[in-house]
Amino acid sequence: MDAINTPTYMRLRDQLRTDIVAGIWPLGGHVTLSQLSAHYQVSANPVREALLQLQGEGVVAMRMNRGAVVPMIDAKYIDSLCRVRGAIQAMTIREAARSATAAQVDEIRRLCAAYENAVHAGDVGICVQANRSFHRAIDVVAANDMALEMLEGRSSLMDAFRRQVGYKQGRLDVVIAQHRKLVKAIASGNEEAAVRVSMEHTDSARLDLLLAHGSLKPRP
Repeated sequence: MDAINTPTYMRLRDQLRTDIVAGIWPLGGHVTLSQLSAHYQVSANPVREALLQLQGEGVVAMRMNRGAVVPMIDAKYIDSLCRVRGAIQAMTIREAARSATAAQVDEIRRLCAAYENAVHAGDVGICVQANRSFHRAIDVVAANDMALEMLEGRSSLMDAFRRQVGYKQGRLDVVIAQHRKLVKAIASGNEEAAVRVSMEHTDSARLDLLLAHGSLKPRP
């Protein structure tokens, strides 16, 4: 569906996800229908529909006649989502290694380089966005709409948390190295290597996020 023919509430839903990640609507914050209507210059109906869609994705929690709350991220959420995401992305990257076209591999490689450029720019928000674009390009190859919907929705809160806490020293170098391994495995069609690296990547992100949350103590 092209942008012109996409219903207003769906475009608003996608914009709200983006703005939650950007911190415009912060984790733990409460927003009302009137606030959102004024901010996006739309009527209350598409706002309500967009919020209902996001509630189904787990991105917001609706409050009767009082708008919605963007949930806080706790250790259980981080742990559970990273494990679920790891399982889904093991499936999508296996399919990418098996069937990605030359054009798709080129796009994945380009987005890998774009992420590295974002790291060098030193902007956490741009890094988070570039990372999501890189992984989305891999996930899209699997052509599994249900998997994409699960990843797109709940990962938004995780991205918002990452943007909030940033990256500890050395983490971005680890991510760059892992991304390069993912690209190499996909380009060579090595399904087992792709799955192995993907699981390592997701698990290292899980541990790093838990550390940032304060749920894990750093190693001495």
